[in-house]
Amino acid sequence: MPDQISEKQELLIEDFLSHLKLERGLSANSIEAYRRDLVELSLGLGKVALEKVTPSQISKHFMALSKQGRKPSTLARKISSVKRFFGYLKENSRIKENPALVYSAPKIQRYHPDYLSPNEIATIIDSIDLTGRNGARDRAIFELLYGCGLRISELAGLKESNIEFEAEFVRVTGKGNKQRLVPIGKMAIKAVRDHLEINDQNLVKPATDLLFSNRQGKELSRTGLWKIVRKRVTAAKIRKRVTPHTFRHSFATHLLEGGADLRTVQEMLGHADITTTEIYTQIDREYIVAEHRKYHPRELARPKGR
Repeated sequence: MPDQISEKQELLIEDFLSHLKLERGLSANSIEAYRRDLVELSLGLGKVALEKVTPSQISKHFMALSKQGRKPSTLARKISSVKRFFGYLKENSRIKENPALVYSAPKIQRYHPDYLSPNEIATIIDSIDLTGRNGARDRAIFELLYGCGLRISELAGLKESNIEFEAEFVRVTGKGNKQRLVPIGKMAIKAVRDHLEINDQNLVKPATDLLFSNRQGKELSRTGLWKIVRKRVTAAKIRKRVTPHTFRHSFATHLLEGGADLRTVQEMLGHADITTTEIYTQIDREYIVAEHRKYHPRELARPKGR
């Protein structure tokens, strides 16, 4: 195996990465992950030109990685990177067929995201004393985390100008610097307005129109938001393990349980791949099975223990 890739291989990879950055708008972290995966492939192929790679060579490359003990989730990501790269080469007539197209990613045991019931979320939000210090701010934070399904990084970077109060939408900047519109409900709007009204009376103003800021007027850190969540959940006497992301999970689960379309939820969450959103449908299916066993006459007639 060579220590470094050839100049021609490097040029092909860099051309693809420029495409991802300029035309797809991927983040620097995502682009760097693609680079690592493709350089690893090139090193594994040795002197084989990328334009002449065969499906068999692709298979051998991933079999070697599997023998090294790479996790299925890691392999799945690398396979996705390679498929997309060769797909780009085909689109630009550099190759006739995508040699990675027939290679299947390993099956991944998807996790079930923890989520709260609507009553538990109401308990947390209602327990926040609005007359106390940062009460209005914290209620607005929870209303947005749950009401809009925001990631913690998206919430931290929100600006007052991102809230379309009349149209009832939030303009969110997500992964890869991609923007999306997410509906914001009336309770969340009221919470944000209450927060802004109190915030206007503060002496320290943020440098920009940040919706949430610390005492220095700067963006709240991830650690700071974690502490806020932990403090309010503990005060509400919720015993489950709860993180800021739990409210995003709850947002998606409750929408799907209520009959929302999967593609619509995908749009609101900002998932690039619908299979990520499908994680939440597993929870919904389990609920349906439980209801079937609870109420169907044949299930009720089933002997106990079977």
